[in-house]
Amino acid sequence: MNKKNAWISLVLILILSLFAAGCSKANSTETQNASNTSPSSTTPAASGQASGEAANYENGLPKDEEVTLKVGLLESGYGREWFDYAVKHFTEKYPNVKFDITASPKIGDLISTKASAGNDDDMFDLFYGATWTEYVNANKLEPVTDIFEMSPDDAPGRKLNDLIIPGFNDPEKYYKDNAWVFPIANYIGGMFFDQKLFDENGWNKNPKTYDEFIQLCEAIKSKGIDPIVYAGLYNYAQFAFDTKIFEIADENGNKQFRNDFEYFNGPQNTSPENIEVYKRLYDMGKKGYISKKSVGMNHTQSQMLVLQHKAAMVPSGDWIENEMKESAPDDFQWGYMAVPFTNNPNGPIYINNGLSYSFEIWAAKPELNKKWAKQFLLSLLSNEVQQQLVEKGGALPLRKDYLDVPTRADNMKPLQKSIATYLKENQVVLELKNRKIELTHPDYAASLKVIVDNMALVLTGQEQPEPILQDAEKLLQNAIKNDKKAQNKE
Repeated sequence: MNKKNAWISLVLILILSLFAAGCSKANSTETQNASNTSPSSTTPAASGQASGEAANYENGLPKDEEVTLKVGLLESGYGREWFDYAVKHFTEKYPNVKFDITASPKIGDLISTKASAGNDDDMFDLFYGATWTEYVNANKLEPVTDIFEMSPDDAPGRKLNDLIIPGFNDPEKYYKDNAWVFPIANYIGGMFFDQKLFDENGWNKNPKTYDEFIQLCEAIKSKGIDPIVYAGLYNYAQFAFDTKIFEIADENGNKQFRNDFEYFNGPQNTSPENIEVYKRLYDMGKKGYISKKSVGMNHTQSQMLVLQHKAAMVPSGDWIENEMKESAPDDFQWGYMAVPFTNNPNGPIYINNGLSYSFEIWAAKPELNKKWAKQFLLSLLSNEVQQQLVEKGGALPLRKDYLDVPTRADNMKPLQKSIATYLKENQVVLELKNRKIELTHPDYAASLKVIVDNMALVLTGQEQPEPILQDAEKLLQNAIKNDKKAQNKE
């Protein structure tokens, strides 16, 4: 693997473009008609209805046809201030477009209910994207590939495809020759901690090797503090450890590993690399480096223990600062590190990376609605809206040119700066874990459930990993066999 060319260019882009979010807050469902924020008739867009003007906007869509877009919005760690800003900005320019917004931390459940009911009129026009392959297979989603060929208003003549950070113009990879999920924000996963606590104790905030990380854990444990706690209920350990298979393969010189992973060739859960990862995690649990409290904890409970200094580190995504801002002490300063599984101090360290917020468009909607939905999604990747998402929500922007305006860096949060420092000081690979084959067979979900349901016991040193990984592998291989046959990929 080339460690100093393609990956470095992506890392340098992301060094300056920081931060992300994704875990839900508990707020109630609400509906807002964004027409309340529509501009007065004196705005340039509204005056565009004057006699003699063109009947269409510059994007080719009609000015005189009113459209209401129903939106299913996830109320998440990003909050919604950025989204309300985006809607206001869009409706000022296009006053014939209205928004009917339903926002909830459990919006996925409502989307699923509406989809199952089969009432296309009642379904959202566009909505937060989580589940999607089943909708694609049922011909229920509109492709969004063409949006990447459009030009944002703030970059005329330049396609979004050329402006977006590499890898995110094919969210979750292209499936059936189209993109179905439109990316809004990106996250960085890893280990999060209080920089002040680390400084006071002289703890290593940037271990370069696996051995150095274990020495850090031992130093923390010697102070009577749990080194690591995590959300065992949701397997949040994945944010720090699920990319380590690539690190081990890289260190071992296994050049076939990437291809085997992408095409589900050979053992996956029981590959030598995966078994090695879980053996190390089991050993860390046996030594008391991973708190046994993790087994029954959700994400906020585990993160609270770090805020209270009852644990030193917690795996999560970089939305954590915004998500916990109401609970954090005034002097708490979030810091970031990835966990190295290599003993080569010169890297590379593989970091969990991916989409933290995205949208989908329902296919069975009027064509005009779908065209306006695409225009709105395009507007969400303007740097003006991205700045709101970065500053108000703590997200990592997806525009490569975001920091072409230097003042945008001035408003970075402490955690964003910590991530920037880490990415600058280490040789890292931002790992998307994309696959080239999509598995839809129910045994695939069943294999994942085996992992989620049992890994907390492994990571806390209470259960050996191999039997659990073997059970998950049997289910996975059956799913692979059936799906490869169905997709003619055998």
